[in-house]
Amino acid sequence: TVTTAVNEMMAGACLALQLNPLMTQGQIEALEHHASAQIKALYLPKLISGKWCGTMNLTEPQAGSDVGALRSQAKDNGDGTYAVTGQKIYISWGDNDFSENVCHLVLARLPDGPSGTKGISLFLVPKFIPDA
Repeated sequence: TVTTAVNEMMAGACLALQLNPLMTQGQIEALEHHASAQIKALYLPKLISGKWCGTMNLTEPQAGSDVGALRSQAKDNGDGTYAVTGQKIYISWGDNDFSENVCHLVLARLPDGPSGTKGISLFLVPKFIPDA
């Protein structure tokens, strides 16, 4: 496909540069499969057009590659939003000026979440909150 050819060319030129569309595509797919209709309508057109980009935030200083050892917490604000606290590292394209907004997929644990990987939830955390 054209996408495969473009990704291969970008990876050959600069692997770090190729990660931006790759992570954005991963976010698009996650939202297509798991987001509400409202979130899809708000985020997908901008991510697909390239106006916004996506990242993945999973690595923490004390956990390294052991995702189940993460300490980031998410608490329900009671209004459909969550307060996410914790520290992430190695966030490729975590901030840039190539796009209007950077949308982060952040792994965190709810207070009642079991230990290990089964207790981890995924949160959409934009740099700029749309329509705020």
